[in-house]
Order: sequence, then C-alpha cells, then structure tokens
Amino acid sequence: MSGLNDVTDFGEAWRGSKNFKIMPVGNYVFQANIVYNSVKYGMEKANCTVLIVRNGMQDGEINIYEDGPLKVTTHHLGLKVGPQTCDHDSSDDSLLITGQSTKMQGAYSIKITPNGGGTVI
Repeated sequence: MSGLNDVTDFGEAWRGSKNFKIMPVGNYVFQANIVYNSVKYGMEKANCTVLIVRNGMQDGEINIYEDGPLKVTTHHLGLKVGPQTCDHDSSDDSLLITGQSTKMQGAYSIKITPNGGGTVI
C-alpha cells in the first residue's frame, strides 16, 4: 500500500482524541465510520473497529473488523502492502483507501473516519 506518510499524518491528526488509542508498540486502534464504495455493492456504511499496524514488517497494514454489511468474505477488510493507495484527507482528517479488484468487480474506495463511539476491541 502506498502512502505510509499519509497513515502517519492521519495518526498524528487523531492523536489524543477520545477513542483513538495508540498502543505501546505504536499501533492505532479506534472505532470508525466506514464508507465503502464499490462497483459490486455501491455505497455501504458501517461502524467498525479499526487496527492500523505501525511497526515492523507489517507497518501500514489496516484491519477493519466486520460489522453490518461489511464481511471479510465479501469485502476487502484486511488491507496489506500492494495495489491499494492510501491518502490522508486533511479537510476532515479521514483516511481514504482506493484500489481495484475482481472481488469488488472493479474500483473500490474505503473512507475511514474515527468517531469516538462504541467499544474498541
């Protein structure tokens, strides 16, 4: 995934916010509003726990935990270094992931915005 600097900028924008935890090893864990757009399913929304790895060989991996319509069997929820791009949108401090796949029947985007609600795993 390109955009590791954007992941860092995203984390710095939310550091110290309610419900945005930075673990002792540097990983981010938080509850977020997810807006998932794809050719296959259109626009879907869910409130999910998100874990972003910030250390070692897995730095930058993003794991969105299943909720509502978002399921690991039907959506990309474990995002690893590869063809996706990752951009920090400073206008609302969201993280936007974009890519293309046959699983999603073409282009897809995932907007992640921490929300301060729910329980973080």
